[in-house]
Formats: sequence, structure tokens, C-alpha cells
Amino acid sequence: MRTILGKKRNILWLLLLLTAAAFCAVYFFVFLKVPMGVAWQQKEQEIYGGTLELKGKKMVLRDGGKEPKWQTKKSWLVQDFLVSDLDGDEDRELILLVWKRGRFGPEMPFWVKADEKSYSQHIFIYDITEDLQVKEKWLASEIGPQVKRFKLMEKNPAIILTEENSGRCSLWRWESWGLKNMDNSVSLVAFGDNIIHDRILDYGLRTKAGDFSFLYEPFLEDIKGADIAALNAETPLVDKASAYGGYPSFGSPIEVGEAIADAGFDVVACANNHCLDRGIYGIDVTESFYRKKGLTWLGIRSPYDSMAEEEKTFSKNGMTFALFNYTYGTNELDGNDKFPGIVDCLPRDEEGEKELTNTLKKAKNTADIVIVFVHWGEEYSTDVSPQQEHFAGLFAQAGVDVVIGSHPHVLQQQRVLKRPDGGETIVYYSLGNFRADQGKEESTEVGGEARIVFEHCYDGVRISSHDLKKINSYWK
Repeated sequence: MRTILGKKRNILWLLLLLTAAAFCAVYFFVFLKVPMGVAWQQKEQEIYGGTLELKGKKMVLRDGGKEPKWQTKKSWLVQDFLVSDLDGDEDRELILLVWKRGRFGPEMPFWVKADEKSYSQHIFIYDITEDLQVKEKWLASEIGPQVKRFKLMEKNPAIILTEENSGRCSLWRWESWGLKNMDNSVSLVAFGDNIIHDRILDYGLRTKAGDFSFLYEPFLEDIKGADIAALNAETPLVDKASAYGGYPSFGSPIEVGEAIADAGFDVVACANNHCLDRGIYGIDVTESFYRKKGLTWLGIRSPYDSMAEEEKTFSKNGMTFALFNYTYGTNELDGNDKFPGIVDCLPRDEEGEKELTNTLKKAKNTADIVIVFVHWGEEYSTDVSPQQEHFAGLFAQAGVDVVIGSHPHVLQQQRVLKRPDGGETIVYYSLGNFRADQGKEESTEVGGEARIVFEHCYDGVRISSHDLKKINSYWK
């Protein structure tokens, strides 16, 4: 009988303990609002001969002694930590992802009477000196949306990337007094063939006294509103009136380049069938002008410029873009043979294709995004040619992210190709004309504006959106 009573008593006590534990858990996770499913990290890192140790939600710094050299407050729950030189002073900072009671750091705004009792998430930063002294550097208010995890950017360890539960990522960098949120995305707009035909040339020189800004005024909002704006500059620039010319052999006044730069373009694709219409002279003037203006020009190189390379890079908001530009050929008879290395052309044999693929793969290993501007296809045909299909597949195999086509002077379709690495290649086969005066048919007066947004994610950079907007390419 006593044994039975004893067992009942033990069961009763066990039930009471479980009830108390459940109450504490509910109070802790509901009333104090520490979310369920937080990924609490456990790790350690050597620093200046000491050891930073995160274990059981507590952060300590040990120097070999029995007691910690430094530790976080007992009431704090440390989710993760990072170490980096955020402010560029060559000393390292300790960055904590912390849960603490209250919305504010050590100090509250004077108008706040009392802080809240529930837990909130913070990023706290400390200076660590070589003699293992830890000093408060930045202990600010709660982050806001819950951060699931954070890390340092691989290519720039002075930038912190945080990922929310929703999957949205944010970038943070140190600016004089604390962390500042950076723009997490990069927007790109690209336009098609910019061709200075005879009527455009005459109107700009005579009616507008050499001012060609009228060409781009309808698109200024989109151009200046994008982080990167690009176009296919189909006609080479020249700096003497005797070299001016329209169809079929083009030479555009340097003032056209001025209008392109003033409109806000950043990238100019120059490899096309007309780029040698004024020979080496046109190549040299074109490259020299865009270089002086600070624009990124692609696909051509002056024989007098030993520094020019096939690949160009463009950096914006912590992203690196590798940019390439190729053409199927030039109108200059045997131009590739007469001027080797001046214009980047699509390969004509398997060996050349293999070399091209290796070049693009190498770029993909170092850049976040690879973009190829390519002059290809059949003029005035809305159908994608076998040549376009072939090279689009080649670009996808090499890991290219975006392909922007030109030359047909009419709009062609946009497709998404699957890549061997599991990613996708967005292909705009032809954006048609941007600014031109061909007068062949109405289809040449309808062009396309490619609009793409790239954003940081925890595993790299991804394309978050892309579309094609139809535009009126008739200049007047």
C-alpha cells in the first residue's frame, strides 16, 4: 500500500514539475517573445592569442586563464558572432547577433519612459585590442524583422549580410558612427541599336546645332533611375566633319557620344558589324572618348591601348558584374584578319568556342553576375536564327546570367534557359532598334527596353525580376 502511495506521490510531483516547466516555457517564449526555432550557434574563433567562444547562448573571451577575460551579460542570449575589420582601422571588431530584453541598447531616447520587457534582436559591436581588451563600440536598438542568420560578404568582409525568416537579405556597412543599411539590389536597363542614320545626323547638326540630346530625352527617367544603363552603340564616333556619314558606312559626331554620356548611360556595347566603318581611326576615337567620360565600353580596343582587356567589370552595391560583347562579324571585308584583336567576334570553329566557354566560366568564378551583349541573328526577322540558338546554348553552358542581343533591328522573343549548374540564363534575343531611322517597315520602329533587377541573397546574387518593355524607337 505504501509503495502504491509513494508511486502516486512521485507521479504527482512529476506532473507538477512538468506543469511548471511548461509554464516557464510558455512565459519565456510567449510573454517574453523569444521566437521558436531560433538557430543558436555554437563555435569558437582564435583572436590575438585568445579564444572567442560561443556556447549555450553565452559569449566569452578566454586568454588561457581559468576565468573568462570578458563575457556578455547573463541576461543576454547570443545567437551568433562574427569577427572583422568593419571600420578599416586594421583592428578587428566583434559583431554579436543578440537577443536581449527591451527594444533599446544601453541608452534609450529621452522621451521613452520605460523599455519593454520582451526580448528583441540586436546587432552589437565591440572593439577588441591586441591585448584582449573589449570595448563597446555600437550597441543600438532592435533590428526590426527577425534575422535568421548573418555572415560577412566573401568579397568584402567589411559588409555584413543578414537574412530574415522571409528570405529577404539586407546589407550593412560601418559609416563613422554605426552600421548603415545599404541598397541590397542593382537595377539594369538595356536598350538596342543606337544608329545615327542620315536624317538623324542632318537634324542634329543643322536644326539642333550639334546637340543630339533630343534622342534620349524620352528615356531619361528610366536611364537615370537605373543603377546601370546600357545600349548598343552601332555607329563609331569620329572627331572631324570629313568622317561624318550615315548608311551604309557610318561615322557619328563626337557630340553623339556627349549626348549618350549626358543622358546617364554607364555601359556602351561597341562590337557590331559597323564598328570598323571608319577603320582603326573610328575605333581609337570611340574608345578614347568613352574612356575619358568614365563609361564602360565593350567589344573593341584600340591598337594603341595595351591596357584594354576582353572582359570589363562593373561594381555596384557590393555586386561585381563581368561584361562581354561579341559580334558575328564586321562589314569591313576580312576585318578580323586585317585588324586581329581589335573587335571581339563570335568564334567560327570548335576550338574558338571552347576558348570562349573557358573565358566565360573563368569570369563566372570571380564575378557575381556575367552579362554578354551580342550582335547576331538575321536582320528584320522576328524569328530566332539557328546561330542565335547555338550561341545562346553555349552561353548557358558557360554559366552566363544574362544575354542581351542586337542587330535584327526588330524585337525578338525573350527566353529563360536552364543551365548545367542549376541556374538560369535570361536571353533577350533582340531588343530591336533604340534610336534609328530605317523606314523599312513599322516593326523597326518598335524596340525593347530590358529591365532586370539583381539582389543579394545568402548564397550569392540572384535575378529577382526581369521583363521587356516595348518602346517607340522612331527618333522624331
